[in-house]
Amino acid sequence: MRTFPIFVSFEGKPPLVTGGGELAAVKTRLLLKRAPSVDVAAEHLVPELAKLAEAGLVALVPARPGIDQLRGRPLVIAATEDDEEDTRVSAIARALGVPVNVPDRPELCTFALPAIVDRGEVTVAIGTSAAAPVLAQRLRAWLERELHPRLDALAKLAGEFRSTVAERVPSGPPRRKFWEAVFEGAAAEAMLEGDEKKARGLIGTAIDEAAEAAPARGRVLLVGGGPGDPELLTMKAIRALKSADVILYDRLVGDGVLDHARREAELIPVGKAKGAHSMQQAEINALLVEHARAGKTVVRLKGGDPFIFGRGGEELDALRAEGIAVEIVPGVTAGIAAAASLQIPLTHRDVSHTVTFLSGHEAGGEDPSFEHLDLAALAAGKNTLLVYMGVSTAGVIAKKLLEAGFAPTLPVMAVENASRDDERRVLATIADLAASPERLGLKSPAVLIFGEVAGLPASGIVEDILALEEVKRRA
Repeated sequence: MRTFPIFVSFEGKPPLVTGGGELAAVKTRLLLKRAPSVDVAAEHLVPELAKLAEAGLVALVPARPGIDQLRGRPLVIAATEDDEEDTRVSAIARALGVPVNVPDRPELCTFALPAIVDRGEVTVAIGTSAAAPVLAQRLRAWLERELHPRLDALAKLAGEFRSTVAERVPSGPPRRKFWEAVFEGAAAEAMLEGDEKKARGLIGTAIDEAAEAAPARGRVLLVGGGPGDPELLTMKAIRALKSADVILYDRLVGDGVLDHARREAELIPVGKAKGAHSMQQAEINALLVEHARAGKTVVRLKGGDPFIFGRGGEELDALRAEGIAVEIVPGVTAGIAAAASLQIPLTHRDVSHTVTFLSGHEAGGEDPSFEHLDLAALAAGKNTLLVYMGVSTAGVIAKKLLEAGFAPTLPVMAVENASRDDERRVLATIADLAASPERLGLKSPAVLIFGEVAGLPASGIVEDILALEEVKRRA
């Protein structure tokens, strides 16, 4: 986003439009949707502007306005369609710090006029940073169809009750949840259907109930944030983020995921990395309990899925022990996202009948022992091993698999940053990985897929580092 959307107040000095032609008339008409009046700098006016002047909605100012005419304006639109004059007005406005727009001249603008969906008190502004104005118009047409024409009446009704709600309903989460219930419930439905009397009665009853209600108990949602791509978030995860008062998030949560959080939500980073734990698990558990006991809705946002190597089970136990209400929102785990991106199945009737999820290190950061697994049995069958957090121990893992009887030529696919823009895929064999793990140049976060499925035809670019090195050596 190259521009920041804001709404400008027109109380005080009127906005200024320079020019008296059709373009100036269009911009003046737009401003009059909110401004009580508009000043127009022009010698001659097209009929539309002349009628607006006769009606007292437009006031004429000198045709070549100077510093005194521009100073203190909420905004200026230079629409003379004379390049020299529009450039002059833009320069004065920018020097004074007055927002200025020159149609079709983005280099002279300090703000852009959006496509607007007008529902009175409810206004939606759509901008594309001047990159695709036709797209903005198409979005406006879609929103015009989707947004109820009586939204203005609903917003005004809510405004009438604001002071009463502020007096009787506690601030913070209780008040926010009250308004959410109003706008999502029967009161809003009645108002949109035109039954204002019923809507007022329902809101009044809701205020009485909220004022008498016992203090709300907090809750915690353990939410899977997926592997990184925000489009892989579930709808339930997005709703959880929008409802949260506090979000404790992991280091691996993808860019754009937190954009779904409410602006007012408190964001607390609690990410951990191997050998660099910024916050101990006990501290995270204590924070979850503390905020929930304060009556807040808390989201514990984890990369991938909370229950696949995400310590979700430990947090669940800690919250249950304190009597805190908990909800689990599953997420797309990195291994599944990697397979989807590669378009290779983790199970396949011909080459893989099972999938085993493994951690590449044990508690305390130790190398994996795999003592809990019958690796020899897995080596003998048609199986896929999906290893998380195994970058630093990839060589150790490969050697253990070879010792257990896995074929040296069995393919291994490593996927870094699955689902993200910088995703990287590297193909090797178990023997290659055991002999020279550093040659693959793997970086965390990554998953390792061991099995015949890793050798199936993959979509997109796959690096076969060792094969390329052999070609170079022979050349």
